[in-house]
Amino acid sequence: MSPESDGIDDAQDVLYRLVDRESGEVLITAEDLLDYFMEEDRESPGTVTFVRAHQVGRARRKTERAELQVVDRQGVTIGAYDIGRVIAAFRPEFVPSGEDRPDLGYSFGHTCEYPRAGEIWRQWAATGRPVEPGEWARHPSDWHESWLHVVQTAWFDSGRDATRYETGGTAVVDSTAITTRGGFYCALGEAVNGPGGYFGSNRDAIIDCLRTMRRDGAAPFRLVWRNFAASREVLGGDFAESVLALFEEYGVETELS
Repeated sequence: MSPESDGIDDAQDVLYRLVDRESGEVLITAEDLLDYFMEEDRESPGTVTFVRAHQVGRARRKTERAELQVVDRQGVTIGAYDIGRVIAAFRPEFVPSGEDRPDLGYSFGHTCEYPRAGEIWRQWAATGRPVEPGEWARHPSDWHESWLHVVQTAWFDSGRDATRYETGGTAVVDSTAITTRGGFYCALGEAVNGPGGYFGSNRDAIIDCLRTMRRDGAAPFRLVWRNFAASREVLGGDFAESVLALFEEYGVETELS
């Protein structure tokens, strides 16, 4: 059953789609979620609520291989989560198109530990992939890890590899807006691959990106790290120096200012 059968009139309101991976059947679509994107140390309530549900047909009560998809205004999947086993906490019945949308719950085996990811996904779904530099930095520092998570998830779900795609020869990382290590990786991904771009979420992931570049024969680039002293102070000298050493090890020309 295709997502389009949910009704063209309100398809743009849908942000989440729960799909059975084996059959491709859409179990439920909804405008929002509650209790899926949560603080890591917060106890899960056990049930994720699909807010203003747009249910497609008579969905089965449970499936062993569910996928939660994040979709944009055109219904295109921009991110996905492998959920595994889910059980409906309601009697699955057809919900007709219209304004009166119920909130319906499913029992999930796990939640996502990036609490701001849902708000960021909504922003990305409405506007598309970020097109302006520094969008991540306009959010408070406690959003940076969630932004990086969305970047990484969207990057790989779009079929991209962990490598450099931009054609420009210079990537500029400016430490002015960097206040966390998550923010550094947001800035690095943007510098290398443009707004919303990915180039590692930790040191090992940077190595993966550099190795992929070398394996695929991607053109080398030059890294300009502005206000490096500020990065050393905020991120820690050992961290900043170790990241710099990785780039030098893989032949990336670096310039510090």
